[in-house]
Amino acid sequence: EDEDEEEGPDPQASDVPLTTFFSEANGGEFRLSYHGYPRGHAQLVDSPDAFQVQPMQIDTWNREMDGDKFKPGPLPKSSLIPPSAGYNGLLECPCSDRLEKKWEMTYKVIQGSDSPCEVKEAVGNSSECFLGARNVVAARDYMERTTSNSSRPVGCILEQHADGSTDVVWNSASAQTPPSETLGVSGNKEMALVAYSSSQVNTTVYLAENDGPDAVTITIVGPADHWFGVGFGSDSMCLHMAADECTGGGPYAIIVGGDEQNGVTERKLDFHGQGQILPSSLSIKSDSTQDGNRTVVLLRSLKGASDKHYSFDSSVDSLPIITARGCGPTFAQHCGHGPSKLNFLPLETPSSVCQAGIEGTIGGNKFNNHRCAKFPQSDLDAQQNPTCRVETYRGGLSCCRDGMSLLDKDQVIPWPDEYLEYRMKFRFYFEEYQPPKQDKAPPSHHELVRLYWQTEAHAGEYDITKCPKGTPPDQCVQIISSRWKVADMMRECPLRPDDSLCTGKNSSNSTLVNGVKLIYAGPHCHAPTCLSMDLYNADTGQLMCHVEPIHGQGKEGIYDEHGFLAIPPCLWGDPADGLLEPELLPLNATLLSIKRNNNTLGHTGEMASWQMRGVIVKKQGQELDLSLSKNYEFSKKFNYLRYNQPQSMKDD
Repeated sequence: EDEDEEEGPDPQASDVPLTTFFSEANGGEFRLSYHGYPRGHAQLVDSPDAFQVQPMQIDTWNREMDGDKFKPGPLPKSSLIPPSAGYNGLLECPCSDRLEKKWEMTYKVIQGSDSPCEVKEAVGNSSECFLGARNVVAARDYMERTTSNSSRPVGCILEQHADGSTDVVWNSASAQTPPSETLGVSGNKEMALVAYSSSQVNTTVYLAENDGPDAVTITIVGPADHWFGVGFGSDSMCLHMAADECTGGGPYAIIVGGDEQNGVTERKLDFHGQGQILPSSLSIKSDSTQDGNRTVVLLRSLKGASDKHYSFDSSVDSLPIITARGCGPTFAQHCGHGPSKLNFLPLETPSSVCQAGIEGTIGGNKFNNHRCAKFPQSDLDAQQNPTCRVETYRGGLSCCRDGMSLLDKDQVIPWPDEYLEYRMKFRFYFEEYQPPKQDKAPPSHHELVRLYWQTEAHAGEYDITKCPKGTPPDQCVQIISSRWKVADMMRECPLRPDDSLCTGKNSSNSTLVNGVKLIYAGPHCHAPTCLSMDLYNADTGQLMCHVEPIHGQGKEGIYDEHGFLAIPPCLWGDPADGLLEPELLPLNATLLSIKRNNNTLGHTGEMASWQMRGVIVKKQGQELDLSLSKNYEFSKKFNYLRYNQPQSMKDD
């Protein structure tokens, strides 16, 4: 090793995070919204040497515009925005007919026939039973029959056998009288679980009853001349999607081929990225090729070797996965991917087949029909917002596809040779961090952890529905709200070395933590119809933050375009600086967000999130890994750092 080569920071040498994540005041309102924190507070990062940006850009530029005056361009039939609106209807990606929508009833298996389906989930007849069984279990052979026998489990029952066959029985009897018994092969029941999926690649997972180095057997079959892989625990490239931000990265995946040795690697994927190779926890039982297909049989333990390795749970009935196959032998952009599900069943044991609700896809990507939370966490389900279900979805993130035109198939894509070129500039102002002294003097800056919530709860977006015809203009206002606990925003993992979205180990432990003090609260909503966002302490009724975006008037050129928004945040800090002193919010405190939008016109893909930063306050005498908040208090004597946005940035 070259002695002069500079090594990176030691992951265990400090509490300062190795990475940090900037999202506050993001989006179209970025340019004039304030990006800074009160003095004495900062996002800390240890010796950064790289910067990664994930821009989300929609090309709305009409090449026939004369000067800066807006000129409408072509729109797909689904756009809710008329040409007279004064802004481009391609905003937030209305769904064009280039992306096919499909939906159908899905099914699930409840292990054990002594746990029948709920009435609303019951299968209706034998035809649906046989279809549903094939939907949830892949088998070598299906033995299908009907009966009406009250001494057997009733409804739609299946039983998987060791030889790969499956019995499917539709029992139309009204009720079962004696205890359950097996439908087919008798004898000792195998407590191990088996699941199979056929998608871009074929995947079989066998889970033993007890953990060990060979408790999990994974068989993956794919094309011999291309790489292929399976991601576990997610049906997309993001584990936890929050609006347009992927807060947890991608899933754990096993990739076959794709490297110089054409071997097998484990990865923690990025959101639409290759991610990082993990230390191997697999042993290869066999690796063979026949008839153009490569079959790899792998062994590993149930518990993952690290937090980034997936841990299998034999108590879970089903497991979402995502599969992909490459365009060639080198691991790169895939040439086919899709979501699937592994349904685990014990052998020689009857189980019930039940309806699992309507599910669908948009352009081949799975759409979550359970994305809208129930009241009081969200209003969207009760309001039957179109964004909640694939059947009614009209536009937004699910129809924003990289490199794909937003126009319909029968529309000519204009200006094919006139590319939109733009440049992005980022400036970071920093100051060296001084850690706390041994005499318990506080650090120079207190680390602000990220506290995030969406008024649309877990939907990530929602539709602005057009107000009824004849409504007075000043009454065309759509309101949504959300209630949640402070603890719901905690992410239990160390700030170092895990990732910059963690709030600290034990940060949601009420025996160790008093709560949080908000320092920064920035709303995120979209131009041009966002009216206001309010944040309340619902337990006391106190209005904590009220924000009204500053709307561009189209009079002063750049930064004043018609419909453009600047969104000022709420700040708390030293009263000597003219700020309100932050109040302690216990972990069990209930917060309330209220969002208002003008709904003169309909609009898809609207957002209403709170991008907040705060300090976690521990209880006296407790020591816990919360990073740099152990000696937190407010005082005027500290040497604060102030983040200012110089006037020159506006001029640039």
